[in-house]
Amino acid sequence: MSMRRIKPTSFLLFLGVLTFGIAAMGAAGLFSLGSTPARSEQPASLEPAWAAAAPGRVEPKGRELHLGASAPAAIKEVLVQLNDRVKTGDLLIRLDDEELKAKLAAVKAEAAVRLAERDSNEVKGAALDRRKAEDNLYSADRGAFDARIEFDRLISLAKENQVSAGEVEKGRAAVTAAESKVEHEHGNLKRVQSKNLPALTREEAALSAARAEVAVVSTALERTHIRSPVEASVLELHAKLGEMASPAADTPLLVLGDTTHLQVRAEVQERDVRKIYPGQAAIVKSDAFPNRSFDARVSVMARALAAPQLLARGQRKPMDVDVLEVILDLDDGVPLLPGMRTDVLFKEAESLQKSSVAKTE
Repeated sequence: MSMRRIKPTSFLLFLGVLTFGIAAMGAAGLFSLGSTPARSEQPASLEPAWAAAAPGRVEPKGRELHLGASAPAAIKEVLVQLNDRVKTGDLLIRLDDEELKAKLAAVKAEAAVRLAERDSNEVKGAALDRRKAEDNLYSADRGAFDARIEFDRLISLAKENQVSAGEVEKGRAAVTAAESKVEHEHGNLKRVQSKNLPALTREEAALSAARAEVAVVSTALERTHIRSPVEASVLELHAKLGEMASPAADTPLLVLGDTTHLQVRAEVQERDVRKIYPGQAAIVKSDAFPNRSFDARVSVMARALAAPQLLARGQRKPMDVDVLEVILDLDDGVPLLPGMRTDVLFKEAESLQKSSVAKTE
């Protein structure tokens, strides 16, 4: 095979081009060493700077109220339904109270006998004033008890549409008036007892003991009438007619909460405590509303760290870190629901300067 012969002029031209290219590359390299390369600008974040972030949970203002039985008893009446709005003092659930009613009648009869024995001995002066004050207080206590039981009866009848709302409100007003009278008589008895009084007679002591037993049984009977301690809504209802209620039950009979105002309970890690202060603005995000955020503001901060509750699962591990409980108020009308898990983002604005912890450093 014969090789083609390269002409000298072509070879010299090739070397010239190659040399020029190498020289140009070197010059470009020297130029680049003497200049500052352009920096690639990062797009500015649209999110503001956050002081801290923490997990949270939506709950009613003032937290939820879990109501259960104070003693084992069968459920005789359930007078509310889920989402019902109830007022303070309304009867919600009635447990079996027949045995306590019979016992109350017995101790009241015993108190009446002791009263007759005491009245057989006449007294004068300060001792008589004490008797009158004690009798008035006992009478007021009985009146308040009877008013509450009558109000419970009206609530039960109202559920069956057997009484009007006006009658129910009259019963509520009667309870308020009776309880005010009890407070008045308590104050009157204290004033009388502040004087120099003679010792109780045997009959007076026996009557006091009998009346105390009446009070104990009355309290036990009222505990079978589970009433609402606040004005709220029924968030959960687990009580069923005929079931046995027990204080040891894991689930409460019902859960109440004021859903007209909501708050978020957040757990801030220890490293971020100094960045949080009362009145600090924050936003709340929930997976239920992925494209929305809700304004909130810090209203209460705990005074000590504690074990986390929101993410607690099983027994606590030695490496678990304590957290600071922080409560934030939400604006009225937000679509969040109690029990929702959230992310809380605390805004930066002067957090270190305003932090109550930072001020003590």
